[in-house]
Amino acid sequence: MRITCSLTLIGLCCAAALLKAQYAETYVYTDSNGLYRLTQSGASYFARLSLNCTEKKQPHTLEHYNVKDKDPSHYWPSFYGCYDWHSAVHNHWALLKLYITHPNLPEADKIRQKLNTSFSEQAIAEETAFFERNEEGWFEFPYGQAWLLKIADELHRWNHPQGRVWLSRLNPLIQFIEAQHVKFWSAPDTLMWSGSHNSPALGMSFAWDYAVSFKNTELQQAIKNAAVKRYGSVKSLKIELEPDTIRYDFMSAGFLVADLMRKIKSPVEFQNWLQACEPELFNPEGTKKRLAIQYRNKHDGMEAHYDGYYLNRIWCMNGLLKALPIKALNFKTRQAWVKCMNTMWNYAQKSIGIGNYDIDHWLSSFSVFAVLGYEYPEISGTK
Repeated sequence: MRITCSLTLIGLCCAAALLKAQYAETYVYTDSNGLYRLTQSGASYFARLSLNCTEKKQPHTLEHYNVKDKDPSHYWPSFYGCYDWHSAVHNHWALLKLYITHPNLPEADKIRQKLNTSFSEQAIAEETAFFERNEEGWFEFPYGQAWLLKIADELHRWNHPQGRVWLSRLNPLIQFIEAQHVKFWSAPDTLMWSGSHNSPALGMSFAWDYAVSFKNTELQQAIKNAAVKRYGSVKSLKIELEPDTIRYDFMSAGFLVADLMRKIKSPVEFQNWLQACEPELFNPEGTKKRLAIQYRNKHDGMEAHYDGYYLNRIWCMNGLLKALPIKALNFKTRQAWVKCMNTMWNYAQKSIGIGNYDIDHWLSSFSVFAVLGYEYPEISGTK
């Protein structure tokens, strides 16, 4: 019976992969620069994946906690799905982003209902209370908390009546998290290089976007000082050491640092900094060499972290392309960047949407951020 079930499951997964392959080409199109962008069907596809996981209570990391009540919604009434709190948050970001950029999606009503429920005053009050009484407020810092600030940033930039309602309801939790970020980034600390949940670069990068949106100069200054102290004098992004096969990093530590630094520097200053760190990225052959994919046969479990790693590289590189002066990269070099980014996307998508929940619970939102996360030119470096 077990063999029969296993064969059936394998057959279903293969069928799902085949069906996905037939339609995958309709999920993206290439824009005038050759970069992938989501089609309406692609937006709908990722919306369905994120809707499914934000409602799914089990499996959940709570199963590994020494608590009697294993229902995550009793602790986190807003962000209980997607296996863990931070994945629930960035899938809510993905739903919000898709709702804003593709308002005519078939899933639009379901997205609005989900966000309206998750962002209710009562639910957010309970989420805030959890933060106040656990881990001295450092629960999910910096990674998960930074994603919540990204939701606030998105709502503020949307500048829509519905967005203002949701932002108002989220405000107690946002204010708590904002205070934690001001406190932490204002304190002295040493250099940390990470492509995992403890990445200072990711935490500061999203918090910076939030601070710029809300004109929080105190937080901006704290982040700028911390970023310059940690990364201002680095000589390399160390991308030859990526991805980290010991920690199973799911993001690019080096490109996260570059994504942060392009926000706190002027375009010319950032170009000079990046050229000093990674001169090979400024010629076609060097780009191909530095950004070559390390192909793997497996796309499940911890191996799927490498799919997230490449999606993260895409979103960082999108940000870098927006920040660099137009003449910083010649035509052939820019095309090499674009080709590498699109190849990364094609590789990462092999693992998504074929029935592996350990993948879909987070890579759907990473896919959305890869192509939609940095479409706002006003956050592409300070002028």
